[in-house]
Amino acid sequence: MKIKMTTRDAWTAVLVAAGIMTLSGCQRGTTLDTRTYTLKHLDAGAAEQIIAPYVFRDRADAPGTMSASAGVLTVRETPDNLGKIQRVLDEYDVPRPDIRLHFQLIEADGFTDTDPAIAPVEAQLRKVFQFKGYRLMGEAVVGATDRSHVMQSLPGGYSLTADIEWNDPSTIRLGDIKLYPPGGGLVLQTTVNIRPGQTVVVGSGAKRNSTATLLLTLRAEEATDKS
Repeated sequence: MKIKMTTRDAWTAVLVAAGIMTLSGCQRGTTLDTRTYTLKHLDAGAAEQIIAPYVFRDRADAPGTMSASAGVLTVRETPDNLGKIQRVLDEYDVPRPDIRLHFQLIEADGFTDTDPAIAPVEAQLRKVFQFKGYRLMGEAVVGATDRSHVMQSLPGGYSLTADIEWNDPSTIRLGDIKLYPPGGGLVLQTTVNIRPGQTVVVGSGAKRNSTATLLLTLRAEEATDKS
């Protein structure tokens, strides 16, 4: 049996089909916008790591993108995700507190006496090293700000330098730490990440004209005053 379709019926069928196609397209399509964020305090590299979970690079129909340069982060994402990114940056891109760095230069060798000046760290040292004894050669307390370079003299003619930067709200990065002996040369060079309140062994090196080993420890704290 043949079904006769009127002109009105034909137009109705076309409109229904068009509506289905439009609805289907809306369901599949993803709208992306581009926004550039100015970073006031947060390093661009650190910002990329924090924001990465909100940029869906593997989205099949419309992958998100992100690029960073000095002081600027540009993101192409959905409007909803761009809003989330703004809220995250509002939380993390804030001024970092000043910090106080407490360095101790410790000599490790065959000492038999216990040095009370390093009692808080000696137990940790013995877990890592197998020297018979330890004694404090010198210490220094250094105040620093985010993205600063410090230079500090230590007793015995030693000196150290380091680049200071907050990685994120909870971690401080000390980059390119160098410990110099008297008369020139280099005892150690390294980079460490440390949290406020934490004490770490920065590194070790040989003491010149001696069988002893030098250990550099560090404790970081947020500065509560400007003194």
